[in-house]
Amino acid sequence: MATHFITLEIGLGDAQDDLVEAIELALAERGEPLRWAITQVDSATQIATVEAVVTTHVNFELP
Repeated sequence: MATHFITLEIGLGDAQDDLVEAIELALAERGEPLRWAITQVDSATQIATVEAVVTTHVNFELP
């Protein structure tokens, strides 16, 4: 298992109904979210910056 710190941007117009669901769907494309936070919102462009920690499964063979 590998842990990654990622940053992504979510358009607030894309998430009109449920912002949390939109964030979780975007994070699921990158791995299993452990935690996330909206760290910035640009009101002019209507874009939210999300920082998250996700895990991914790494397949490897032991010698």
